[in-house]
Amino acid sequence: MKILVVEDEPLTFQRIKSLIKELRPSWEIVMHAQTITELEGVFHSELSFDLILCDIHLADGISFSALKGKNILQPIIFITAFDQYALNSFEHNCLDYVLKPIDKSRLERAFEKAERYISKETESTFTQGIIDQIIQEYSQKQFKRRFLAKSGSKLRFVNIEDVACFYVENGLTYMEETNSNRKAIVDFSLFELESGLLDPKVFYRINRSMIINIEHLIEMKPYLNGRLLLSLCTLNDRQIIVARERVNEFKSWINQ
Repeated sequence: MKILVVEDEPLTFQRIKSLIKELRPSWEIVMHAQTITELEGVFHSELSFDLILCDIHLADGISFSALKGKNILQPIIFITAFDQYALNSFEHNCLDYVLKPIDKSRLERAFEKAERYISKETESTFTQGIIDQIIQEYSQKQFKRRFLAKSGSKLRFVNIEDVACFYVENGLTYMEETNSNRKAIVDFSLFELESGLLDPKVFYRINRSMIINIEHLIEMKPYLNGRLLLSLCTLNDRQIIVARERVNEFKSWINQ
């Protein structure tokens, strides 16, 4: 199967590429588009592909703008950090809607759906029942309300509203509380936290080692090499930096 990947984040593209190699080694990425302009160029070319894996927020706009009005025959699996576009995606030949960070088992199910769809060689149809299922999956998800924190030999509960950030240090995951320099070890990796435990409308992974709470963001300003420097409502004086490859998505996320 020939794949068109539309993704402007290098790390996400590499993860998609590695998952395709692992889950479907016979599949081939024939084109990688990173902008609306490049995507429109693909549709005006004679390039042949069977499936589209498409991000929604790109560096120069929303991918829907390049898809609108096109007679696209290939099914599209949208891969995005934002759940609010789920219904709109079905106006653009959407076959599935996968939230970032990409979970391997979730992408596997999307690939299986694509194989069934393409083997049938029929036009996609989406009933109200399927749409209702999408709404229920992405709008009624329950997230953690408190964490059991370890401080030395003591255990205590910390409400999620009081958490400024989660970060990794020396192989351990820490939770840092707002308006203080108190931190505690939590028994989850950052991947586990962002894969379903934390509300993605409130928490965002700004780099490989930190997830922040938007409610406790005080200030952000430009930093070296296209990155962003953030100030959180804590008493810790560490530098909190948004990785360059995440800056565009972070700006879009923060304006949701």
